[in-house]
Order: sequence, then structure tokens, then C-alpha cells
Amino acid sequence: MKKIFYTHVLILLTLFCSCDLLDIKPVNSMLPVSVEDFESVLLGGYPRSDFFINTDLATDNVYANLNATSAVTKSYEPWFVWAATHQYNGAEDGYWKQLYQSIFYANTVLDEFAGKTPSAEEKNLFETVRGEAYALRAYCYFYLVNYYAENYATENMEKPGVPMPLSAKDVHQNTQNNVRIPVGKVWEQIEKDLEEASKDLQGKESKSKYRFDYISLQAFKARVYLFMNKYEEAIEAASYVIDAKALFDMNEIQAYLDGLDKISNAFSYTYGFIDTDYRNEVLFFVGGKANGNPYYYYKTRFKPAEELLNLCKRDPNVVDYRRYIFESNADPESADYVEQGPTVYRMFATQQSDCYYIGLKLSEAYVTRAEAYVRTGEKDLAIADLNRLLVTRTKSDDYVELDKADFTDETALQRVLEERRVELAFDAGMRWLDLRRLGKPMLQHAYENGQVYTLEQGDLRYVLQIPESEQLNSPDMPLNPR
Repeated sequence: MKKIFYTHVLILLTLFCSCDLLDIKPVNSMLPVSVEDFESVLLGGYPRSDFFINTDLATDNVYANLNATSAVTKSYEPWFVWAATHQYNGAEDGYWKQLYQSIFYANTVLDEFAGKTPSAEEKNLFETVRGEAYALRAYCYFYLVNYYAENYATENMEKPGVPMPLSAKDVHQNTQNNVRIPVGKVWEQIEKDLEEASKDLQGKESKSKYRFDYISLQAFKARVYLFMNKYEEAIEAASYVIDAKALFDMNEIQAYLDGLDKISNAFSYTYGFIDTDYRNEVLFFVGGKANGNPYYYYKTRFKPAEELLNLCKRDPNVVDYRRYIFESNADPESADYVEQGPTVYRMFATQQSDCYYIGLKLSEAYVTRAEAYVRTGEKDLAIADLNRLLVTRTKSDDYVELDKADFTDETALQRVLEERRVELAFDAGMRWLDLRRLGKPMLQHAYENGQVYTLEQGDLRYVLQIPESEQLNSPDMPLNPR
């Protein structure tokens, strides 16, 4: 972790989205003093840069269209070919840097608030800011331990996790000789932080989709508990979210589609899928500008895998509206088709104002609860959850409810995981994290000169290497084996 100076606190908030504007006054002072000042400090700590989208390059959700003529961003290649290190040509590891920077901001607030009793007038905001700080710290450690350490499993609890500073002083002073805390201890801290955040945020008014509130916190708790195989807890947290929010019925976009000359013009240029009322399903935006993601431009090298599109086209006579997120709609007879290919990622478009990545959304709660139901022997409840989801994704005239009698426990789990893959594709880097927890399957990527790269079953490269900067700062820190 690099040394972060906080003698001068200067927070300049310029976070815009086509959907919203984060309207918070900046702090321009030597040191924060009031609760409002520390609120702005915390807001400056929410991730402002991508810290997950490159991980999709390492999954089965992406392929390389070798007919594309656009220049390849070389920093993407180590991810796609599973190089020994994901850092390109000695470049800084922005993921490690961003996540620890966010932890520093959260710790700064928690340090200041420790042992303090707010006035009656400040109590509500004080607890809101403190709760968000706990939530943000848990969120960052969740990603760090899932990137740079082995996945949650009984046999991995004592293996090296990640450095875990729990105060800003740790980050500020201990910039060298950092220690990797065991995997199990990191997950324990994530749970503790989630419980503290829940106490503070319960009953508080939601301020923005760029900040944690109680509902988005429960969605995150459901994710954490699923990864920890605590299925009853995952069901409880997911159920809270499901009861609190309504899914977007994608049938509402049909009138928009009917008014177009070409479906190919539906989601492109200045109008992406996120610009429909689908955005109401998003609980938490995070992580930088999504407009410039690597998978959107039709001539780009890396594209969504056709398998994603095919999962939305199981029956050619059924319209699953999610196909429009991935389908390029290029004419197979056109000259552009070879270069464009059958897929492109149309969740976001090139809006004049920036839109940020999806960090948490309502449908994740559905597929999380469905998976937890299957794994606890409640297959019928899982299929019922899928039906609640799919009726909002399928054209009304085409919709046929899944029959619970058609599924065994095994096939129900397979279908749940397929729907999870479609729903969460390119959201918050979830596919890479899911592949890790689901057995680290063998993957292959075809790339230039006909070379096929293979990530073997259980491959050690499912764990990212400790960044070079940390290796220099902490030479005794154990590296991840290769």
C-alpha cells in the first residue's frame, strides 16, 4: 500500500451520471471538523475508478474477435491470456490501489468517530456516515480477499489473505512490511463490519444510489453470505431486498422497440439499456465511468461471448429482452459483420454525461436466494424465484412458467447458475468471483496466431499476484504461488 497523506483534505466531488447527480458540497479545508465534513471525506472514498471490469477478460463471458481492426489496449492482454501477473509492463496495480485508498477513507471516518457521542441534532447523520464507512470497508475487503487470496473454504482459512489495516494510522505509517492476515480472519472482519453497518443504517433514509443504504447493504450481505455458504443468512438478507423493491418489467420497452425503424438502433450511441427504467433495479452505482467499458464499441477486440446471447435465445420463438443487452444486430450479409460479430455489450452507451458501473442490483437478490434455496434442498422455491424473475424478462405473449416437476436438484442448480450468469454479466466483476467459488473450472481463450491459452481446473492463476509495489514495500510478504 502506498503512503497516503491526509494532512490536507481536499475533496472535489464531480460525480455525474446520466441518471443522477451526486449533489454534495465539497470540503475545502485543512482538516475536517464537523460531521458534514466527514461525510464529504467518506464520499471521496467511494471508488471512482474501475476496480473489476478487467476481471471479465479472464472469464468465459468474453472472447477475442480477431477480425476486429481497432487497436488492442495492451494492458487488457495479461488478463485475457492469464499471464503470471495481471500488471502490464510494470504499470501500477490500480485495483489494489483503489480498494486500499477507499479503505483509508473509511478508516479515517471510523477513527474520528470512535468513542464520540454526537449531539441529538447530529445523531442521525453521524450514524449514517459511520454505517456507510463500515459498509464501504467491508465491500473493499470482500474484493481484495476474492482477488488476491484463496476463496472461502474450510481448507483455506489459515492461508495468506490480504493486509487488513483497521485504522487510517495503519495505512499512513505502516507503508512497509505489511502482513497478510489469514483468509478466515478477513472474512470475519467483513462480517463484523456488515453487522455494525446494519445497526447504523437501519431506519435511515437513502441518500443516493452512489452511497450504501440499508437496502443495498442487505443485498451485499446476501452476496457475502452466499460466498460463505451461509445459505439461511443469504436467504434472509436477499428476502429483505426482494420485499423492499420491485423488478422492472422489461415488457415496458416493447413500445419503444415498436417505434424504431431498426432494432439495431435500439441501444447504441446515446441510449443504452441502463437508460430505460431498468435503472430502477440498480441499488448501488460504483467504480468509475461505464460508458468507456472495453466491450461496448462494435469494432473492439474483446466482446461478450456468444454463449451469453444464446442463454437469452433458448427458444427462437420466445423474446427474452435481455438479448438486446448482448446482441449486435449486425446484418450477417454486411461487410461490417465480420468485424463486429454477433455480440456487443449494450448496457451502457456513449451518453454525454457519465454513467457509472452497476455495483449491486435487485435481480442479484433473486438469483442469490434461488441458489441458496437449491443448496438447502428447497428446489421448488428456487424455481419459483426464477419464475418471478423471468416473467419480467420475457415478452408477455411468449412467457411460459418453468414447471418445478421438470427439474431435479442438479438441473435446478444448473438453471439457477445460468440465469445468474446472464443477470450479472459484467456487473461488479461477479463472473470471475463466481468462477472462483464454483470450483475454478478449466477455461480456454483463443487469441492471436491461432494460439489457445488454457486456465486449468483449479489453476493457481485464479488468484491474482500481489502487486509489484507491495512486493517492494514488504519483501517478506509471501507471494501467491504460480
